[in-house]
Amino acid sequence: MVAYRFEDAQWDDNTRPLEHQPQTHLGDLRFRQLFTDENWSKLPIAVRQRFGRRVAIGDAVIYRGHVEFNRVNHWGRIINTALRVVGAPLPLDTQNEGAAAVVTVTEAPDGAQVWMRQYARQNTHRAFPQIIQSAKHFTGATGIEEHIGRGIGMSLIPCVEGEELVFRAQDIFWDIGLRGRRKLRLTLPHWLGPNVLRAGHEEIGGGHFAFTLQIEHKWFGKLIDQRVRFMDDTAAPAQEVKK
Repeated sequence: MVAYRFEDAQWDDNTRPLEHQPQTHLGDLRFRQLFTDENWSKLPIAVRQRFGRRVAIGDAVIYRGHVEFNRVNHWGRIINTALRVVGAPLPLDTQNEGAAAVVTVTEAPDGAQVWMRQYARQNTHRAFPQIIQSAKHFTGATGIEEHIGRGIGMSLIPCVEGEELVFRAQDIFWDIGLRGRRKLRLTLPHWLGPNVLRAGHEEIGGGHFAFTLQIEHKWFGKLIDQRVRFMDDTAAPAQEVKK
């Protein structure tokens, strides 16, 4: 049994206004500058709006929805279990269609954009949801890196496939802190890592979009195939930022 879908819930609108009002969302060119004019224009305007605003410090953008499917093969489950030592950055549950999902986007003081994904568990013995956190840093050879904690991260290649905004992993690395602020970066050999590690943002329409995740390995097959549907944060209207 999984938690019910958030979009099916009815909320009482007669609530007392909060003293703290959300801050105005700022324009953000960090994602825009990763794409050529031609590729950026291929994206639906709703996608450009979501990735064209910057959340003010102390504020947050929240997307809510549900899992459509999360397929993990035998090897994928083994890898997911092993990665618990670094905070379980991949979805643990399988066959959890309809599970409630929430994404919260905030801004870190160092300029990174932090994404926190929360999934209700299908296991009745685990009351608390799984929380996956990562930070997008706008740096490196490709212009963007995703860090999942304990120094582990990946360089991302941003691209547009059809009308879908896609990030494909180029390198998986481990940053080891040295004396001072120096770091030693160890990169996973390409022959050992996945041949496909792809995260997509697909516009559905009507204020809805899908997050997709595919991981494939030449030896272990399709490790993970996930699709989660979300709705826009209506409390935070977006505006497109043009370069």
